[in-house]
Amino acid sequence: MDTFFSRLDQIFPLLGYFLIGLTLNLTPCVYPMMTVTVSLFGRTQDKEKTARSFLKALSYFSGIIFMYSALGLFATMTGTLFGSFLQNRWVLLALGIFILILALSMFGLYQLRVPAAWLNRLGARRGAGYLGLFFSGILVGVFAAPCIGPPIAAVLSIAVSSGDPVFGFWSFFVLSLGLGLPYLILGTFAGLLRKLPRSGQWLVWVERVFGVILMGLSFFYLALAANAALSKWVVPLTLLVGGAYLGFFVEDGFKNRMFVRFKGAVGILCVLIGLSLFVKAPKSGLDWEPYEIRKVEAAAAAQTPVIIDFYADWCITCHEIEAGVFSDPEVQEALSHFVRLRVDNTTDSPQVREVLERYDVFGLPTIVFLNGQGQELKGTRVIGYLPPEKFLKITQRVLGQSPP
Repeated sequence: MDTFFSRLDQIFPLLGYFLIGLTLNLTPCVYPMMTVTVSLFGRTQDKEKTARSFLKALSYFSGIIFMYSALGLFATMTGTLFGSFLQNRWVLLALGIFILILALSMFGLYQLRVPAAWLNRLGARRGAGYLGLFFSGILVGVFAAPCIGPPIAAVLSIAVSSGDPVFGFWSFFVLSLGLGLPYLILGTFAGLLRKLPRSGQWLVWVERVFGVILMGLSFFYLALAANAALSKWVVPLTLLVGGAYLGFFVEDGFKNRMFVRFKGAVGILCVLIGLSLFVKAPKSGLDWEPYEIRKVEAAAAAQTPVIIDFYADWCITCHEIEAGVFSDPEVQEALSHFVRLRVDNTTDSPQVREVLERYDVFGLPTIVFLNGQGQELKGTRVIGYLPPEKFLKITQRVLGQSPP
């Protein structure tokens, strides 16, 4: 099985997690608290005390990393259990409604606030030691910073659906790097605090951005509960409607012309991307046969390579592969030389579990290639999303190892 670091296709998702973590600091109940939090580390120009401030900031930073890395690892270790829950249409419906409720908090329907007593206690703890700051970093989790709870819960549902503990750990490790990095920098160079933009209406706009993202995720799960075929339209529709809302319909009060232009440009860009996704929506996909062991044996007897796609309707990345890889004309041409079998894990059954165990499949999506002798070649297994050009290289390798 490929190691995590050999799967370079994970770089862009991880970069996305880092940016999410960084952007979470711009929510209305986190950004204004930066000054209070950084004050715990001390402010001085003395080199020796600056080094001490850095160590204090690093302790706080380490607590954030520990919290979220452990959360990502623990959650994705239950990926199989989570997947079995998602095989129930009522669970999908409940999850969609739950995320929708979380999204409403991002639109100001209700507010989650840190208790005032916590803020007063935090402001009074300027002499906190390294261990105390480490535990303070841990408490920056979902409950200690309510504004980031809804986005974290949504991101967690995506990571858990992968069923890959290694990726779950690294994804939340990188997210925590983005979340904690400003504290490490500002704690070391406290003078930068004076250069931060003042809190204002732009923080509300950032909160609305997260609200739109959560709405899209909610509609995705609701679409899976109603009709899985509708899920492919969720992303373009979210970009189209959400882009128009964020660019031109968020509440008034923005006085900075540059920011007004910025949010307008973001809105137009999202709308254009949404329209392009509608236009480029795949008209036809690949035809798959249900997996049966006799079909694998027959392919080996005929010296024909086999591709086995482990799929589920509730798997977000499975739909990304369907839309972005299997719809590619070159990929379709390459896979025309394969026997194409699909193991549908949408509904759990003893037969499906037996196939998962046979091929040592832990999470979805997983794609297994067998050469003309019915053997899996080392390094050809695909776990998660892989761009079409890289996917093609694997198919060419398998075809090259198969009899003509």
